[in-house]
Formats: sequence, C-alpha cells, structure tokens
Amino acid sequence: MSSKFVFWGLILMLFVMEGFGQRYYEPEVLSTRWERKKMRQEASVADGGYVLFQAGLRRHENAKGKDVFTGGYGEYNGVVGVNYGYRLNNASFETGLGFIWQYHSGTYFIAPAADYMQTFRNYNSVFLPLVLKYDVPTGPSKKFRFGAMGSLNLLLQQTRNTTSQGRGIYYFDYRSERDKFLDYKFNWDGPRVSGFFKAGVYAELQVFKSSFLNVQFSRAISAGPLRTVTYRWEYLNEKGVFNDDITIEGYMVEIAYKLPLNLFTETK
Repeated sequence: MSSKFVFWGLILMLFVMEGFGQRYYEPEVLSTRWERKKMRQEASVADGGYVLFQAGLRRHENAKGKDVFTGGYGEYNGVVGVNYGYRLNNASFETGLGFIWQYHSGTYFIAPAADYMQTFRNYNSVFLPLVLKYDVPTGPSKKFRFGAMGSLNLLLQQTRNTTSQGRGIYYFDYRSERDKFLDYKFNWDGPRVSGFFKAGVYAELQVFKSSFLNVQFSRAISAGPLRTVTYRWEYLNEKGVFNDDITIEGYMVEIAYKLPLNLFTETK
C-alpha cells in the first residue's frame, strides 16, 4: 500500500506543480513568448532557493524475496519528503521533513524446539533531513546536471511506537502444530537521538523550461541500532534470550520534482 501511495502521489504532485507554474506566466506579464521562455530558463538555473518534492523506494536488508510490495511488508518500503533548498554555484543545501516506512523481520533458531522463531517489528518514522549536494551542469543551457549527495537524517517520531515491554505466545506452526509453542517476554531500548545516513549520486534534467526532474540512487546506513529488542523465551522448561536489532539500511531509488523559487521573483 505504501508503494502505491508513493507512486501515484508523485505523479499527481508533478502535474499539479507544473500547472501552477504555467498559470503564473500570463501573456500580459512578458511581451513575447520567446522572452518568457528565455527568462524562465535563466531563472531556473540561477543561484537561489527551491522546493523539492520527492518520493521513492528502499530495498531493506532483511528482504526475503516474498510479497514484494503488499502493505509495506515485502522487500521494498517507501519514503516521501518535502525539502527547501538553496543553491550556490554548484553546491546545494537542503532541509525539510520526510517520512520513511520501515518493516523489520528477524529469524532466530530455538535449539530445544529445533525450530525458528520469527520476529516482526515496525519503525515507520518522521525524519528531519540535512542534505549536502554538489553537481556539475552540462550543455550550453545547463539543462542536465550530474552530482553526488550525502545526508544525515534525524528520526523525530515513530508512528507505531508501541509499549516498550510485553509478553506473548509464539506458535512455530499455528495451523498444523498448535501444541508446539513457546512463551516469551520482550523489552526494548534505544538511543535518545537516532538517525541514518544516505550517500549516493543523482541526475537532474530540466523540464518545462522552468523546473527539474531529479533521479537519485543512494544507500541508507544506520549509525547503530535504532532500537534493540530483547526476547526472553521459555520452551519445555528450557530458557534462553536473544537480541533483535532494528536498523534502517538498504539501497534507495528516489524521484523528485524541483521547483526553483526564482521563477516567482526574477521573472516579474
């Protein structure tokens, strides 16, 4: 569900923002069509602020090759965001707000049962990105740019922040072996400040002679466990414990629409 929301949301956002940008340039504002195109193109590549609307998918590290998209419980989880940025020469700095989906699953062998226990956790989060980019424009009109980026993303709030401790019963095979189960307790802990890094490359192509379409390929890396869940289990009078670390990792592909704010000042 999250991947469908990301895809259709990006398509709708692209058409809405282009329609808004086109309506701004009425015939009476500039004398000729040629002058309008020239001023829009020059303003779009000049230094200054911009707004970036982006969405994408991340293939998380514990993907199992099943149920690729359904409900965010497959190999790919979504990410969306809106950033304000400022470009100076070839460098850009961005910040804003984003939301990342994170589904976590771990598998642990329980020796007395000669079977595996599978854990399921959710870490969907609002995050604050701090992004630094550097690119090289190409061509006489600088319509294409290729560059590198890095970002620190601070996690602000988890939307499914359930209780930090609890207990339950785990059935190894709920359908055929209902009498084979273990009792467990869990509690979790994590750092007061958490986040993840992104590093990658991107390309920008000018569209509509006024804005840019951005395609970015990067890798997410957690500085450490965002949350460590400790499970204490008991099976047929045998006891044990294991830790399950939750991180945000994996390769990401993102598509963004970039709207330079110079269009609304320098072309009046």
